[in-house]
Amino acid sequence: MDATTAQLAALFQHALAAEPGIRTQAEQGLRQAEAHDGVLQALMRLVMDTAANSGVRKNAAIFFKNRVQKGWRDPPATPDADVVLVGPNDRAFVRAHIVTAVIEVQQDLSVFFLSALERILQKDYKQWPQFLPSAIALLDPKNPPATVYGGLMSLHALTKSLFHMQDPAEQYKELISSCFSGLHAIALGLLPQTTPEAAAMLRLIVKIYLKTISRDLPPSLQDSSSLVPWGTLFVNIIEKDLSFLNETIANEEEREKHQWWKVKKWAFRCLHMYLMRYCSRRDEVEYAPFANMFISHFAPGIATAYLSVVNKCISGMWVTRHVRQQLSTFLADCVKYKSTWAVMKPHAVALVTQYAYPQMCFSEADAQLWEEDSIEYVQKKMGDYSYEERVNPVEAAEYLLHAIVSKRFKQVFGEILQFIMATLQGTADASTNEASARRKCGALRVILSICDTVMDEKVFSVIFLLYSTKLLTSTSQLLSRNLQSTTKWTPSLSNMSSPEFKSRFGFMRAIAFEALLMFDGVVFSEEYQKVILEAVLAGVQDPELPVKVYAAQTISLIIEYKAIANALKPYVPAMMQTLLTLTSEIDMDTLTSGMENLAAYFPDELAPFSVQLCTQMCESFISLVKDITAAGEDDFEKTLSPLETAAGILKAICSLISAVENAPQILKQLDDLLVPVIVEVLKNGFSDLITECMDVVNALVGCSRQVTLLDWQVWTELFAAYNREDIVFIEDIVDSVDNFIRYGKDHILANPNIAMEMMEMVKKILTPDNDSMEDEDRSFGCMIAESLLLNLRGHLDPFIPQFVGLALNFLKHEKDLQTNFKVHLLELIINCLYHSPLQTLQFLEASNATGTFFYIWFKELDEFSRVHDKKISILALTALLGVPVQNIPSLQGHVGTLLQSLLRLFGEYPKALEIRKEYMKELTREDDDDDDENEEQEQSASEEPKEDDGDASDDDDDYVRFMGQNRDFEDYGDFMGLEEDPYFETPLDTVDPYIEFARFLKSCPPDHVLMTAMNAEQQTVLQGIVATAEANQRQLEEDARTAAAAAAAAAAQGKQ
Repeated sequence: MDATTAQLAALFQHALAAEPGIRTQAEQGLRQAEAHDGVLQALMRLVMDTAANSGVRKNAAIFFKNRVQKGWRDPPATPDADVVLVGPNDRAFVRAHIVTAVIEVQQDLSVFFLSALERILQKDYKQWPQFLPSAIALLDPKNPPATVYGGLMSLHALTKSLFHMQDPAEQYKELISSCFSGLHAIALGLLPQTTPEAAAMLRLIVKIYLKTISRDLPPSLQDSSSLVPWGTLFVNIIEKDLSFLNETIANEEEREKHQWWKVKKWAFRCLHMYLMRYCSRRDEVEYAPFANMFISHFAPGIATAYLSVVNKCISGMWVTRHVRQQLSTFLADCVKYKSTWAVMKPHAVALVTQYAYPQMCFSEADAQLWEEDSIEYVQKKMGDYSYEERVNPVEAAEYLLHAIVSKRFKQVFGEILQFIMATLQGTADASTNEASARRKCGALRVILSICDTVMDEKVFSVIFLLYSTKLLTSTSQLLSRNLQSTTKWTPSLSNMSSPEFKSRFGFMRAIAFEALLMFDGVVFSEEYQKVILEAVLAGVQDPELPVKVYAAQTISLIIEYKAIANALKPYVPAMMQTLLTLTSEIDMDTLTSGMENLAAYFPDELAPFSVQLCTQMCESFISLVKDITAAGEDDFEKTLSPLETAAGILKAICSLISAVENAPQILKQLDDLLVPVIVEVLKNGFSDLITECMDVVNALVGCSRQVTLLDWQVWTELFAAYNREDIVFIEDIVDSVDNFIRYGKDHILANPNIAMEMMEMVKKILTPDNDSMEDEDRSFGCMIAESLLLNLRGHLDPFIPQFVGLALNFLKHEKDLQTNFKVHLLELIINCLYHSPLQTLQFLEASNATGTFFYIWFKELDEFSRVHDKKISILALTALLGVPVQNIPSLQGHVGTLLQSLLRLFGEYPKALEIRKEYMKELTREDDDDDDENEEQEQSASEEPKEDDGDASDDDDDYVRFMGQNRDFEDYGDFMGLEEDPYFETPLDTVDPYIEFARFLKSCPPDHVLMTAMNAEQQTVLQGIVATAEANQRQLEEDARTAAAAAAAAAAQGKQ
């Protein structure tokens, strides 16, 4: 071990010491060492030194990986003191030796070298031509297995890097032509073997193939000459008999982890990728030939192979959860195609009754998990993760069932309904017999899975409810009812006998509460609503945690019923407490919407407890943040659930704040409680919680209509977070910045540095060199600038040249701008004209941009559609006309154009007001329209003809087709233009443009250029504007007198 390596080993050893002082000193030494060109060479030698301490080697490997991830990059355009690039000597050495290191170290260390290799390939692959040939050379069968495995790991790292590379088509082409035939040959030799080592190598080959087709399907792999051998390989892997593992490994969890079962998992994914990703794009020219060929000639054979595996599962063959999930999802996606449905049709009912249904019954594994770890049971059943991460064969079986019934209704539903009824009739003793109860649970879950596709969703939800509560006791009852009137049928309470809400089996009580979630839109009598409330109140106090959670999940639904909402009022504080406790216990966001809705529906009931509840919510939130910190925010799998739960808690806090809007003392307590928590979140850079944190701040500031000294700490940390680039989306903070300006303007004027910071934020957003910003994001910079100019009018003269200059930088290339962004840029200069007309004009003159600006402004007047757009334009033109003509030489002779534009804006202003008024009315009618629309959709859904044996209709295909035809969908917002926002407030809301212009006219001398430039028609229009101003002024005075009288009356009433 050389001196440098030995020195690093000592530092890592000291970093493991128990004494904090020694650890800190060692960590400082390591930070200093990473700047040296040569440190990566020493680290690699240390990791590969088998004589070194194992803990030291692992820490060195982690340090190596982190150093590469952070420092292996292209030199920045501008120097960045925070980034220390990897030196040229280290780069050359690492590229020459890293693959060897991957091969020679044990697996728990090689993962760090592989991670570093991926980064290096992502940055250097195009300049590293020798990598691919050297990796392929390692695959020579004459080499030891460890060397071949190292070559496969290197190629897998390459495919992962190409996936993230910009335009890697040529690199993929080279990879496929160079080694895919060789990889296939190796795979064929590995498949007959039974050793874990052979499976590990085969697994890597399959993963290399999958990663190669995960981004696009290269043309060479679409050809049948490639598809046949690779597709056959995957099918053969799936059909490989692994009964020898079942015999030698008794523990099912250990079996699940075996390499051969993992090989099958990845082979399933490859075949599903063909069908799910690329056959769904058969309307695209690029994939149409492949999709048609695969659907017609390959998919039926694959479906046949899958059905063979399913039949073996039905007969009792054990397979992993991954396999069951992949079988179900692939077959579900096959239902819609004519060619594959022809294969599936004879087996369709058996797939439901013998394969899907048994998985949907409450199983022994479910019972064991319920008993041993009820929290994990809830997380498993209610969790919502991505397709890649989630392993839920029961949900996949439900997906298969849903696909069969929804797409082939006429051909299967009759037999499936008979099966459901027969099962329910055969479980008459479910109240006492657990085996019967489990079968009944499965039948009810079948109903739950298909109720949205069968007849009318509301009708079937009632049927489900009636069976779950034993209100219907025979098949004849169900079949004799008029189903179309069931949504308004009120069951007789006297028919009720031992409902499942009170079942002795917890899983039946839980599924009864799941039934309530299907209640949306179903009308029940007030008497029956009381029964539901009693069940929910009892459910949230159930001794079984899953039942509590399922009962609590219905809160958002049941409070929509008037009788329930009224009866629930005395229990609301306790219910909120229960939801808080359960949320903390299960560590999921499942119940946070219930808390939010309780706060929104029952503000008066919760107001006295708001501080106490917020305190508990803060404690829960802080605990979750600690969990996120411990896991590391980049660990998606571990942080997803706590992040969602934390965000849900913040949303519920916002609702509580709104509930006490008229209680300033409580708002002050909440501000003192919540702001320090928000400050800590911002300090620690939790970008995923920025939106919700800012919503809390907006609620506090908006409700109190003031920015406290404590709140300004939020601004300090927000500005720091923005400069650290912790703020991913500017949209998340623009409303908060506006609130700080609007309600904190006195503090800003007393502390000019804050205005400077806000100006710096605007400059950073509107800097053309900032490539991370899209036009839509830059528009938010204009909004912040506008808020400053309107709220601090008369105090921002030093900023005017900077604002105008920022806008002109983009307007020079106005043809390349999105229309909405162009309007925002123009309004930034228009606001400057309104704020300081002379100074703005002088800067435009000095920039030789006066004519260009006015030309673009007046050319784009049609886009100034909102009331605000027209008002600020009128006010700016009014201010502009007040500037002496001699001060604006470039506009001399163009006063008539200014007047013409001004009169046009006045002419359009009343229509804009009317449109906004109608828009506000429309918002109030929105709920009613939604109800009507839902009824129309339900009616059309019930009348929609079902498919026969041809290709079934598929919403996913429609969506993919739409996306294919609308590749510029990101410009949709630009197409729509700027729309009225009912929540958009500015100081201009109290300014009447008619009154302002009339005042200007009265101040004009008779020889003013405006007076001499008008023709008779324009004079008539101006007289109308003045008349409107006088009427508006009289109305304002009348409103003021009415308000004063009302205030006096209220004061007199208070004295009495």
